[in-house]
Amino acid sequence: MKWNNKGHEFDQVYEHIKGKNKLYLFGAGDYGEKIYDLLCKEKEIQGFIDNDKEKQKQGYCGKRVYDISEIDKAEEGVGIILCVSPYTRKPIMQQLMVEGYRYNETMFTMEVYMSVYYAYELNKTYFPSISFLPSTRCNLNCEACLNFTPYMKTFDERPWEQIQADVDIFFQRVDYIMLFHISGGEPLLYPKIGELVEYIDDNYRDKIHILRTVTNGTVLPKEELLEKLSKHRIEITVDDYREAVPKSSPTFDKLIALLEKYHIKYEVNKVDEWIDLAPMTTHHEDWSEERLCKKFEGCHVPWQELRNGLLYSCNYASYAHVAGIIGEDKDGVFDLRTYEEDQRKELMEFRLGYNKKGYVEFCKRCSGYIDMNPNKVMPAKQAERRKYEVE
Repeated sequence: MKWNNKGHEFDQVYEHIKGKNKLYLFGAGDYGEKIYDLLCKEKEIQGFIDNDKEKQKQGYCGKRVYDISEIDKAEEGVGIILCVSPYTRKPIMQQLMVEGYRYNETMFTMEVYMSVYYAYELNKTYFPSISFLPSTRCNLNCEACLNFTPYMKTFDERPWEQIQADVDIFFQRVDYIMLFHISGGEPLLYPKIGELVEYIDDNYRDKIHILRTVTNGTVLPKEELLEKLSKHRIEITVDDYREAVPKSSPTFDKLIALLEKYHIKYEVNKVDEWIDLAPMTTHHEDWSEERLCKKFEGCHVPWQELRNGLLYSCNYASYAHVAGIIGEDKDGVFDLRTYEEDQRKELMEFRLGYNKKGYVEFCKRCSGYIDMNPNKVMPAKQAERRKYEVE
């Protein structure tokens, strides 16, 4: 989205938020519990809403779980916060709209509600998430890698001092983040992954709800590292690529056993298909700015990246720059190094999708994120390294 009234883009949304004193959290699950924990001391939470009949019988977090039909939307002060994954919320939003709820008036995504509430009412900065890459080193070479590994001539491994500086400046600017995600590359191949997790946990854990990393399931970490990861309460997403990389099956099984041995919280991520973000045939250089803005707004990429004191509007645009696919895009970043307190709302707006142009340069070479991208491919299919011509 293009900034038209920087620092005031959510003034009207806040007026609606301010008028809601009877809040319901749609989603009696992990996200709902996290938002409840953050809000229950500040706001009166009436209860949860969920379509699951069993949850309606049992309740959640000591609160009643309602069917949407039980909520009187005409009652003054009623507001609903959607506490479900961005990947699964579309039908729920449609359900609420059919019921007569209006987006950013009587219903809000958890990202928008929490970010606006923190900035306007608490004078603090809330981030839903951030992606942080200490290294692009990876042992796989996936054809449709979202980090564009096949195009890299060399892996990018950032100096430890630079990584520490990024973590420090981020938490000097941000008061609370739902998910701090250490990504890659393959994070378990980064030699200082244990030190990084320890540094974040020791210094900033009170500002983080979830500290998480990811692994491709083909690397076995040393037990000293596992001890450190367990001590510092990091969660791990284990991608299941055994179908594309069958030789990894024994390693995958051993890794799961080790995570359980060290009581590390994990989830296995197995998907049926990937998307190819930037196939060689994608070119939108002739698109108008209006069309590019509509594309960027409709893309709904859930991540931004933190790198060298800058926040990047689209993490995939940042990855493409590191891989040499595109040049530098100065309009698609927010400089945390020059940040002042009176820019709090601007920073919040940037994290929620606003920037100077309303899109990023990579939009001209990208086919878009999951919903809009027609280029479905096999997950983790291995490929030869490729060359992408930078224009």
